[in-house]
Amino acid sequence: MTRKRIYSALSFNKAFYVGLVVAILIHAATLLNPLFQKKEIPVHRPDSPVIHAEKVYIAPPPPPEAPPVVKKVVRAKIIPKVVDKPIEEKIPEPEPEPIVETAPVAVAESVVEAPPAPPAPPVVKAPPKPSADSVKMVTRTYLRSLKKQLEQIKDYPATAKRLKQEGTVRVRFTILADGKIEQIEVSESSRYSSLDNSALEAVTNMGKFDPIPKLLEKERWRIEIPIQYKLNAGRS
Repeated sequence: MTRKRIYSALSFNKAFYVGLVVAILIHAATLLNPLFQKKEIPVHRPDSPVIHAEKVYIAPPPPPEAPPVVKKVVRAKIIPKVVDKPIEEKIPEPEPEPIVETAPVAVAESVVEAPPAPPAPPVVKAPPKPSADSVKMVTRTYLRSLKKQLEQIKDYPATAKRLKQEGTVRVRFTILADGKIEQIEVSESSRYSSLDNSALEAVTNMGKFDPIPKLLEKERWRIEIPIQYKLNAGRS
């Protein structure tokens, strides 16, 4: 038992001294630490400003950007304004009063009926316009008839026959709508005065011919007719 106690006492003393040494070492390191710290010698230019460490302000980092705000567009619903229409009150129309005739009643015998209106005259349709061929045919027939009649009434002068004078005299004149002849003249001579005078005398003696056909629609017509004088044509 004595040995155990002695061993325990030694162990306790050993631990005590070890702890004491550790504590002394910690205090010594604490005291010697400022001596071994590295001193920084500031090197600066004489004209540069001195910046004190305690006055330097370090700006805090910028706050994180907030996510974009998406605005929700809400369309307003237009509600039409309902305006109550005033109700129109219908005023009842007054009933028509009976009409009392004060004029005397007409007697049937004294009523005179108006004569019936005359019938409307019949509508006369305009005649159709004649064709060009019809106008040409009527013109040719009228001029041939006029020339034939002049050839029948002309007189071949005896002097011209004796001298054997022949030729054609073209006579120009105006014929009116009723057939009357005026403004007679020789448009082309036969070179013999006796024959020219004979042709003028023939037209003058005729004086009037058949009226101008209505189909031609002429009031005055200037015409030129050739009158021939030939010895071997019998009575020319």
